[in-house]
Amino acid sequence: MKNYRSIEVKILGKDYKYKVDEPEDVINEILENIKSEVESYAKKIGGEEVDYIFLLLLLNERLNSIRTKQEIKHMVDKFSDMLNTALKSNEEDSKEQSKSIQWG
Repeated sequence: MKNYRSIEVKILGKDYKYKVDEPEDVINEILENIKSEVESYAKKIGGEEVDYIFLLLLLNERLNSIRTKQEIKHMVDKFSDMLNTALKSNEEDSKEQSKSIQWG
């Protein structure tokens, strides 16, 4: 059974409370990062529309997630191609060697 605890963060004058089960140091780092980003966006756009800023952060996170998944897929495909090429090369070398060896 998970052990949930309450956490609270104040962003742009509003209190947000959550129940979490992740390690405190991880949650604190994430919350500080979010708070910093929200406050930075608030200064840039000249307002304190928290919902708008949270949605903007969420959109950016999802975009980054999609890009990361695409990059990982590209790397896996590239590695797979390299591995298949190496395996085919080894198979061809093995066939060549067995052809040149004659018994008796």
